[in-house]
Amino acid sequence: MKWFQDLPIARKLALAFSVTTAMAVALGLFALVRLSTANEQIRQTSSNWMPAVVDLGEMLSLVNEYRTYELAQLGRQGQPEEIADYDKRIAEARASIEAAEAGYNAIEAESSAAELALYAKVKDARAAYFDAHDQIAQAIAADDFATATALSGDASRKARRDFAGALKALIEYNVQGLDAQVKVAQAAYARTVAAIWTGVGLLVLLAGLLGWSIARAVSRPLQKATRVAGDIARGRLDNAIRADSRDEAGHLLESMRAMQDQLKAVIAAQSEMTVRHDEGQISFRIDDSGFPGDFGRMVRDTNALVAQHIGVKMRAVEVMRHYAVGDLSVDMDQLPGEKAVITEAMDMCKRNLSAINTEIRRLAGAAAAGDFSQRGDADTYQHDFRAMVDGLNRLMEATDGNLTQVSSLLRAVAAGDLTAHMDGDFHGVFARMRDDANATVAQLTSIVSRIQGASSAISTASTEIASGNNDLSRRTEQQAANLEETAASMEELTS
Repeated sequence: MKWFQDLPIARKLALAFSVTTAMAVALGLFALVRLSTANEQIRQTSSNWMPAVVDLGEMLSLVNEYRTYELAQLGRQGQPEEIADYDKRIAEARASIEAAEAGYNAIEAESSAAELALYAKVKDARAAYFDAHDQIAQAIAADDFATATALSGDASRKARRDFAGALKALIEYNVQGLDAQVKVAQAAYARTVAAIWTGVGLLVLLAGLLGWSIARAVSRPLQKATRVAGDIARGRLDNAIRADSRDEAGHLLESMRAMQDQLKAVIAAQSEMTVRHDEGQISFRIDDSGFPGDFGRMVRDTNALVAQHIGVKMRAVEVMRHYAVGDLSVDMDQLPGEKAVITEAMDMCKRNLSAINTEIRRLAGAAAAGDFSQRGDADTYQHDFRAMVDGLNRLMEATDGNLTQVSSLLRAVAAGDLTAHMDGDFHGVFARMRDDANATVAQLTSIVSRIQGASSAISTASTEIASGNNDLSRRTEQQAANLEETAASMEELTS
C-alpha cells in the first residue's frame, strides 16, 4: 500500500470514487442482467405456460358446458325450437372450444415431446367426442331420441370423459411447468436479491475501506504535522520528523522538517555567537548567507541588534576612557527609551567625578595657599568617593596639626624657650619633622649653653681681656660668625 500512500490526496479521492463508481456500475449491470433474466422468465411464463393453462382450462370448462347442453337437448323431444336453440348453443360452445384450442396452438414457445404427446391425446379424444355428438345430433334430427339417449349414455359419455381426462393431463403438465417456472423465477429473484445485497455490502465495505484508508493516510500525517507544529510553537525542536508518504501531507512534513532544521540552525548560530562573545570575540556576527527569506532577515536583525548593543557598550567604554585619563569634556550620547539609563549612569559618573575633582582641587588650592583648615564635605559622597574625601580631610587635619605643633615649637624657641619639644605619635615625614625640630632645639640648647659657658669664662677672665683684645676681638668675630650661622639655620627651620 506504499504506492497508495504516495498518491496525492486528489488522486486518492479520485481512485476511491472511481472504484466505488465502477463497483456501482458493475452492480447496476449485474442487476440489469438479472432483471433481463427475470424478464425472460416472466415472458416465458406470460407467453407460454400461463396462456396454455388458461386456454386449456377454458377448453375444459367449455367441454363441460358442451356436455350440459347435450344432455339438456335430450330432454326436449317434441320441442323443435328448444332443440334448435340447444343446437345453436352447442355449436357456439364447439366454436369456443376450437377457438381456445387455436389459442393454445398459437403459443410461440416450442412444446416438449411430452407435451406434444399429451396434446395428441387431447386431439384424438376431442375428435372422438365430437364424432359421438354428431351421431347423437343425427339421431335427434331423425327424432330417434332413444338411440340418441343410448349414444349419450354410452359412447358420448366415455368420449367426453376421455376428452376431459386428456385435457386435465395436459393442463396438469402446463401447471407443473408454470409452477416450475415460478419456482425458477423465485429462486432467480432470491439469488438476484442476495447477489445485489452482497454487491451492496461489498460496495459499502470497499467504500468504507477506501474511506478509512484515505482518512488514515491523510489524517495521520496531518495529526503528526499538527503535533510537530505544536512542539515547534512550544519551542521543542528535538522531534524526529519523518515523512512516510509522498502526498501533500508528506510534503507538509518535509517542509516542517526543513523549517525545524532552519530554526535549529538559527539557534545554533545564535548559540555560537553567544559563546564567541563570551570568549571576547564581540566582533563575531552570524553569516546570513546560509539562511533564506525571513530566516535571513531574522539573522540580520539579530546581528543588527547585537551590533547596536555592542555599539552602545563601546561608546560607553570610549567615554569611560576619556574619564579615566581625566578628560571630563566628553558626554555620553543621549539614548532613547530604557537605554537612557546608560546615559543617566554615565552623566552621574561624570557629575560625581567632576564634583570630587572640584573638591580635590579646592582642598589642594587651600593647602597650596597654606590654609589647612579647609575640609571637604564627605556627607555629599558615597562609598570610595566618600573615603577619598575623608582621606583628604584626614590629610588636611594631620598636616594642619603637625604644622601647628612645629609652628608652636618655633615660636617657643623664638621666645627663648629652649625647653619646648614636639611630642606625639607622628608618622613618615611628620615623624622626621618632629625629630628634626627636636634635634634643632637640642642643638640650639647646646649652642646657648656653650655661649653661656663662654660668657662666664669671659667674665672670670676679664683680666685677660685687656691683654688679649686682639685675640678677644678675633674670637668675638668668630663667635659672631657662629651666631650668624645659627641664626641662618634657625631661619631655615622656621621657614
